[in-house]
Amino acid sequence: MIRNLFLSLICLLAIPAYAADGFVIPDRPSESGYITIQNPMGPTFQGYVAGPENSRLGILILHDRWGIDDTIRQWVDRFAAKGYRALAIDVFDGRISDQLWLATEIMNASDPEWARADIKAALKYLQRKGRKLITLGAGFGGWQSFQAALAAPTEVAGTVVIYGELEADAEEMLTLRAPLLTIFARDDEKILPAMIEAYRLLLKKSPITYKSFSYPAKQGFMDPRYPSYDAGLVEEVWRQVDEFIADFVVAG
Repeated sequence: MIRNLFLSLICLLAIPAYAADGFVIPDRPSESGYITIQNPMGPTFQGYVAGPENSRLGILILHDRWGIDDTIRQWVDRFAAKGYRALAIDVFDGRISDQLWLATEIMNASDPEWARADIKAALKYLQRKGRKLITLGAGFGGWQSFQAALAAPTEVAGTVVIYGELEADAEEMLTLRAPLLTIFARDDEKILPAMIEAYRLLLKKSPITYKSFSYPAKQGFMDPRYPSYDAGLVEEVWRQVDEFIADFVVAG
């Protein structure tokens, strides 16, 4: 697959410094900003990182169809302000649009295998001795967050899925190890109540601890780009996320 030309040109103009394991060393690791990470398959991708390097908790944030936009950067900064090392990665290779139809096309054209490889590289970047790792995302990012928990069950200590599909069968559910928090929108046109109930039945058969909430809203209520955005519900979701992290990850 040919990676995004624009991102490739950026990489040629600014050749980063690499650590012995092949991952990029940020110029100013204690500050927030964009970094470049190497995919194990060879190409590089960008991420936005913030928070103390010595934090005992790292959070990998996966974006929705809009890529790394203001909302995602604000999420990174929010967790960094709480003392966590937070990283959002761009699995679209710099392709981004503020038009719903084009953002959806970009999302649908993304390669799941490349995205998984990017996520594994991002988790490795966040790894530190004694540090626990959490994955979090909404919509497309929620689906990615759950897939990360399936792909790296021994590395992920907690998973947050916000109106994202839990695409797995009963056998895959048994491989989960990390506590899981799911947040659904009751009026979601894609993830219907019957699907949410099916997810819960599957999760009951898994060995993990999980919490699940459904709110009277449509998908997208966490993101100002959507008409369904609800600032009050956003605060409620963050409260649930913070409690989940404190009770099931930090104290776990």
